[in-house]
Amino acid sequence: MKPWSKILQKMRSDKKLTALAAVLLAGLVLLAFSGGSSEKTAKDAATDTVRARLEHSMETRLERLLQSVEGVGKVRVLVTVECMEQTVYARNETSAENGRQSSEIVLTDSRRTALRESVSAPRVRGVAVSCAGGGSAKVRQEVASLVCAALGVSANRVYVSKLSN
Repeated sequence: MKPWSKILQKMRSDKKLTALAAVLLAGLVLLAFSGGSSEKTAKDAATDTVRARLEHSMETRLERLLQSVEGVGKVRVLVTVECMEQTVYARNETSAENGRQSSEIVLTDSRRTALRESVSAPRVRGVAVSCAGGGSAKVRQEVASLVCAALGVSANRVYVSKLSN
């Protein structure tokens, strides 16, 4: 008798051994399929770092701008970015006689890099501003208008409040 057949025969007769083998097999399958998650996590972490830097930069610039507005006083700003910049590459689309379509990215001649068609700026999800002069309706309106103009966001994405002492 072969060694594997002895093991299989023993597993069939012992329910606990069968259950243990099933759990071990399920664990091995899970380990095999979880290998790519660390790469994705590293990429997500890098994106989160870039997003955090961008948000911090926007917040700092807005704070400096808002401090120059009369009546604002001390100010704190929080900016959340919905998505980072997106690049659209030029594509060359062709149709064959059989109705099948194909598409390929256009490369530049000089460096063999993809030709960029457009790049969209990061989209701001929302802005929260807390300032010493936020108790005044006039200051709140002025701050909201300035933020909308500076970031290109609609007024419903901006909230201005009075900074507590």
